Amino acid sequence: MHADFTSHEFAPHVHDELVIAVTERGGAVFDSRGISDQAEEGSVLVFNPGEPHAGRMGRSGRWRYRAFYLDQQALTRVAEDLEMPSDAGSAFVINKLHDPMLFATLHDLHAASQSDGSLLARESTLLAGMSRLYRRHGSPRPKDRRVGSEGSRIDRVADFLQAHFAEPVSLAQLAELAEMSAFHLVRCFKKERGLPPHVFLTQIRLQQARRLLTEGQGLAETAAAVGFYDQSALNRHFKRVYGVTPGQFARALA
Repeated sequence: MHADFTSHEFAPHVHDELVIAVTERGGAVFDSRGISDQAEEGSVLVFNPGEPHAGRMGRSGRWRYRAFYLDQQALTRVAEDLEMPSDAGSAFVINKLHDPMLFATLHDLHAASQSDGSLLARESTLLAGMSRLYRRHGSPRPKDRRVGSEGSRIDRVADFLQAHFAEPVSLAQLAELAEMSAFHLVRCFKKERGLPPHVFLTQIRLQQARRLLTEGQGLAETAAAVGFYDQSALNRHFKRVYGVTPGQFARALA
């Protein structure tokens, strides 16, 4: 949910989902656990499934925020990926979290969920956000397993990405292939290859795009052939890495 309120009031209610909200502008007053507190700009609110709460504008004339609602299936998946007990979604003991880095991570995650990024990139961003949330504020917390020498399994994942770069690869696929949790896979992959899997995949796609452009293929056809969502996604990633757009690159070759 992405909301921008100037006069709304939430009556006392509960959600079946875990609710995570980050305030972008303004703020509000929320009531939970018998107390009232302020949701200020930059704050993170967390309400456990089934936890009664209410919200109103208070002294602020605006409340713009982004919120996640994770149902039990999503919470089970997060717990598996982070190697936690499956009931970890109901383990937050305070509602308001002051954590600027967590706020930034969750804000970027929400924006990424609305973007044209790859499935692997969106899943990896979700994993990073949930990892920081649970590791810093959850109870119990994810296991802090040491990254060892998993080179052969990481090589297997890298080879898979090289062979299937044009496909919508998921983090679950890679974790199953590596026979490890998603969280452990991302950490091990970055240690072995210097990049997380979704960035590694983007690099492969850009290399293939350069090859196709060198051969004279059009921009839209190139974007589709290498697995980008559309031409604008190719443009954005290409310029960020190479400093020029694919069109400028193609014209320079010509």
